[in-house]
Amino acid sequence: MDAVVSFLGVLLVLALCAELPIKNVSGQCILPLGMEEGKIPDDAITASSSYEMKSVGPQNARLRQEKNGGAWCPKAQISSDIREYLEIDLTRDHLITWTETQGRFGNGQGQEYAEAFFLEYWRDVEWHKYKNLNGAMVLRGNSNTYLVEKQKLDLPFVASRVRFIPYSQHPRTVCMRVEIYGCVWEQRIARYTVPKGETLGPNGSNMEDSSYDGTEEDGIMSGGLGQLTDGIFGDDPTTISRGSSNWVGWSNRESVELIFEFYDVREFENCTIHVAHLPSREIEILSTATVWFSFDGTQYHQTPEKIEIAGEIKATTASISIPLQSRIGRFLKIELNPKSKWLLVSEVTFESITGSRNFSESLDQVFRACQNNETEESADMDKSNGGYNETIFELNANLTPDAFPVSNSQTYIGLVSGALTVIALLLTCTIFLMKQRGRNKVALLQKHTALLCGSPAPGITINMKDIKMATPIVVNGLSQSRLSIKSKTFSGDDHTIRSGEHNTGSEYEHCSVYERTYKLFSEENLGYEPHTHKSEHFSSCKTEYTDFTSEHSFQDEKSVERVVPTPFPVKRHNQTGKTNHEVYEGYYAATDILTIKRREQHSTSSLFTSLHIQDSMHLTGTGNSYNIQHISRHRLRILDKLGEGSFGLVHLCEAKGIQNPDLGTIRNRQIVIVRSLWRGVTDSLRKDFMKDMYTLAAVRDINIARIIALVEEEPFGAVFEYGELGDLPSFMRSHEKSSNDIPLSYGCLLNFVTQIASGMKYLENLNIAHRDLAARNCIVNKNLMIKVSDHAMYCSQYDQEYYVNECYTKVPLRWMAWEAVLLGKKSCQSDVWSYAITVWEILTNCEDVPYADLTSEQVLENCSKWYQRGSTEKSQPRILSQPPSCSGDLYHMMTKCWSKHAEERPTFEEIHLFLKRLSFD
Repeated sequence: MDAVVSFLGVLLVLALCAELPIKNVSGQCILPLGMEEGKIPDDAITASSSYEMKSVGPQNARLRQEKNGGAWCPKAQISSDIREYLEIDLTRDHLITWTETQGRFGNGQGQEYAEAFFLEYWRDVEWHKYKNLNGAMVLRGNSNTYLVEKQKLDLPFVASRVRFIPYSQHPRTVCMRVEIYGCVWEQRIARYTVPKGETLGPNGSNMEDSSYDGTEEDGIMSGGLGQLTDGIFGDDPTTISRGSSNWVGWSNRESVELIFEFYDVREFENCTIHVAHLPSREIEILSTATVWFSFDGTQYHQTPEKIEIAGEIKATTASISIPLQSRIGRFLKIELNPKSKWLLVSEVTFESITGSRNFSESLDQVFRACQNNETEESADMDKSNGGYNETIFELNANLTPDAFPVSNSQTYIGLVSGALTVIALLLTCTIFLMKQRGRNKVALLQKHTALLCGSPAPGITINMKDIKMATPIVVNGLSQSRLSIKSKTFSGDDHTIRSGEHNTGSEYEHCSVYERTYKLFSEENLGYEPHTHKSEHFSSCKTEYTDFTSEHSFQDEKSVERVVPTPFPVKRHNQTGKTNHEVYEGYYAATDILTIKRREQHSTSSLFTSLHIQDSMHLTGTGNSYNIQHISRHRLRILDKLGEGSFGLVHLCEAKGIQNPDLGTIRNRQIVIVRSLWRGVTDSLRKDFMKDMYTLAAVRDINIARIIALVEEEPFGAVFEYGELGDLPSFMRSHEKSSNDIPLSYGCLLNFVTQIASGMKYLENLNIAHRDLAARNCIVNKNLMIKVSDHAMYCSQYDQEYYVNECYTKVPLRWMAWEAVLLGKKSCQSDVWSYAITVWEILTNCEDVPYADLTSEQVLENCSKWYQRGSTEKSQPRILSQPPSCSGDLYHMMTKCWSKHAEERPTFEEIHLFLKRLSFD
């Protein structure tokens, strides 16, 4: 039934979309950017000078606003020799399409306005002067102090800063109020290179790229953007006349080569090229289009995406859609082969997302992988009746004319009838499904463990085979996942570690190898002042230590055997995603049914952090006592969107002039993570956010990523530390690449895990459970200092390392202790389990996720074996194997962290103490 509904939904979408006209990109990009409404803050508006800063300073240059003096007025009178400007900083690239200007009304007292003005815009590293389609740079201004003059930019431009420069041929006093219209530039194109267009085109028109702001050398235009990316589709070619147009054209060429450079590595789904087609004037669409991909702009992949265009086209324009098959790169080279004398192109757009693969691999490896992922070349163009008979066609090498043409009126009636029929069927199916779902709702709610939305009810019976993933972890090669699938199934022939009798709970208090003989923190030391004694992670220690290396020091459970698989070579996904999904029957042979008793749950979760913040935390003072910085959003420049949380957005930003929390000094620029609430959130949600952020501000440790500032303006947000070298997996991969596959030394890896233990020891002393400890949540500074963070859960690049339950909650399944998975018990003891998993990641150079040869269902089945405590060999839970670079003492400690009973696991204080001792051996 679900398949039928999906199919009918697709039919409905196709029916409704068939008659939609094509819209110009800029036609959807005419939103005011915030001068009038105040979305652009005052400190983002600057000027070369002001007659009087408070009354007529740049902050008063808001359209239709009568604040203070009523406008911005420069200090000097304007003439052809005097240059003054009003500058607006948009903080990121926008496509600018319209402007509005107004003089100073001043409640009837003002007499100043600008009759004309220039525009300048900033992109990348330089200012550019705007000129319109006719090449004029002077734009029309106002004729009085109160009417608004709106200017449509016939050549839109991409910019992060815009300057209004008033102009007058004769000296005069001017004042201005302004507004900018446009939208955020999502194409992420930095620049393109293209052959210079023809000066004399069809009907004597100019076919040059009139708005290109780069340089020209030997007939090649490079280093800028222009008409091919301005969002304007070309006019009907039958209307082309003398002068400039929105088309860029070339004549009598075998091929035209376009090279597009993007700001970052992208994953491309589609490229659309808008071309003209008027055979009577020797203007035709392409015969073939070929697209190459590159990471550095010099070495291109040997196998491109290529399409051939055939069939009869009756429209005068066409948008050619080229599927790019999720190929990746930062440079795209497009070779267009004209059919006739003239090739006219007005716009090139791309559908892409930020690259989510591991780009630390060499180009050869990526190219070889891409070769296996190639599919049949094809391209789609959907028909549409819009504006001036513009059509998107389906490209097919074997396209033939329709033998029975249907009139437009018949087509329209058929589409409307079909749409109404599909709507009626959908409504019927929806009502039926809602009734069915209502009947089964109670049964569905009782089928899930604490992992799937909370703690279980008394005596619930759970079939592990019924647990389904909303988002599978084992995916194709397009994911960022570090998963690998072994071709060999797990069997009982693998190595097994058996242990003798374990101590009882009372004996543990006196006989545990981790006896608390060296108490690092007293009860009075739980005040949360900044810790400065941890700058040396391997300082000398004169305290006596218990022997951690003795075989009798670690005593395991009586009835739990740990099955350790034979070490296997690390494998990655190939680009085709053709991994072996062979089912491991051994994980379903032990039992299908797991009965779990109710456990009382007292934990509360925060929407804004994975850390378990308890209302009863004994903090020494309120959040205000920690003097959190409050900054303007203008100090933050967005570098990339990392992802979304249920509360809002998470961005990687460059911060200017924020105090360093460790050094107490103000840094000019630093990379930070900003968590922002959605605009217009309720007051209660904002208060909860601020409450949690103030609580996190009390967490002050050199190995914990701290909150360093709050943004108390819409949208509200918090600024967190981020490492200059990124997260730990990315750092280790980039180091391996830069050092020619030479891995980090064992001593360096031991330093990393010791620093992580130090940070977790601090959280343990505060009784704060992290609940998402993994290598991805460890960030690296330039001095190789590790800080434990909690940002990964909100970053889309890590989505494939999480299990998503039916409540759409991300769960770090492969890192969680069994009691956290099945019983919902998440504590510092379960963090110890996750810590050992993290150590395993680091010692394997973060090349794979834990249990990479198991699917998520099999990991759940493995967790159930800890609970059931079976007696047969196949029913024993499995733990991770010893990494080749791991010493026996360290692995022995890791296995102790994976003890079944949480109270028998070591504390982070004991782990840190052990690792410090191990570093001296």
